Amino acid sequence: MLKVLKEANINNKIVLLRLDLNVPISQNKIVSNFRIIKSIPTIEHLIKNNNKIVILSHLGRPKEGEVDEKYSLKPVALYLSEKIKQNIIFEKNWVNGVDFKDSNIIMCENVRFQNGEKLNSSELSRKISSLGDIFVFDAFGVSHRKESSAYGLIDLMDSYAGQLLENEINNALMMISNPVNPLTTIISGAKISTKITLISKLLNKSSHLIIGGGILNTFLFALGHNIGTSLFESDYVDEAKKIIKHKDFEKLIMPIDVVCSNNNSFDNPQTKPISMVQSNDKILDIGAKSIDKYVDIIKKSSTVFWNGPLGYVEQEPYDTGTVKIAKAIAISNCYSMVGGGDTLPIIEKLSLIDNFSYLSTGGGALLKFIEGKELPILKKLGAYT
Repeated sequence: MLKVLKEANINNKIVLLRLDLNVPISQNKIVSNFRIIKSIPTIEHLIKNNNKIVILSHLGRPKEGEVDEKYSLKPVALYLSEKIKQNIIFEKNWVNGVDFKDSNIIMCENVRFQNGEKLNSSELSRKISSLGDIFVFDAFGVSHRKESSAYGLIDLMDSYAGQLLENEINNALMMISNPVNPLTTIISGAKISTKITLISKLLNKSSHLIIGGGILNTFLFALGHNIGTSLFESDYVDEAKKIIKHKDFEKLIMPIDVVCSNNNSFDNPQTKPISMVQSNDKILDIGAKSIDKYVDIIKKSSTVFWNGPLGYVEQEPYDTGTVKIAKAIAISNCYSMVGGGDTLPIIEKLSLIDNFSYLSTGGGALLKFIEGKELPILKKLGAYT
């Protein structure tokens, strides 16, 4: 059984709290505060019980062992301090000891600046463990990784799952094990290779499975359609064909029409039936008839799981399909769960966060969990016993 913070009596301790504060930052400003806000309940719970907190997190993918200000957590520390109205000491050099001074919270600089973090160095884990009495893990997004500031601490310290992690697991389990049917799943993204297992798993459980992006293009190619110069993965065409032959293939919903551009330009969007895509066309979104078809399916669904935007959302008007699908889910009466970092910024931009049942902070970790793979940190915390 998962060891959870809310059932533990942790008071007057120094708690090492591993969070996932890997948020987009531009010119020292937080672009998306979603993961920060989701981390606050656990922080407030610990402070309420007279604990001191040492916050650990990563940000981006810096070269290990080198300090790169571009990946500094200092802007996050300042932002969080304002949000919770608590003084947070930001420690650049923390691995050999910290000083709380007149504060109850310390945020350590990016753990990935430390040599050995990604390789789960036992020496680094021992040093980190010496900074506190208890370890609380609340970073679902890295629960599939074995790193020193997370996985490596659990055997060295009395360890618990934070409130966010517990919510993530409970919502994912509800969607996997006991969804209210009909369940509609929307899976999109550039590469089918990262989601082929997920598609196979959810095809069995779903009433409808809608695909988009490069994943859709690979299926269209496997079905014999001309996809022009569209992004697809030739190495996975055979895998797509296996799914096409699957007994549940009729659940896989294909678009009626698509929005294309040609000659490597985004300036000339054209909506075409699938059968009319030409050799110089690039598929960049779903068309109006497909949107209407998908919206009608969503209206009739009791549960919707969505992972990945349906078009090239970085460039208007190829975000139209994704925006309209987001709005359709937001106004529906279904239980809606969104997983995957690429989808969240769109929902934030549309101010629809409060209109979805659950938005997951996990990307790859959530997908692996849904696929049925054991996540190393969750296993150590007792989630599978």
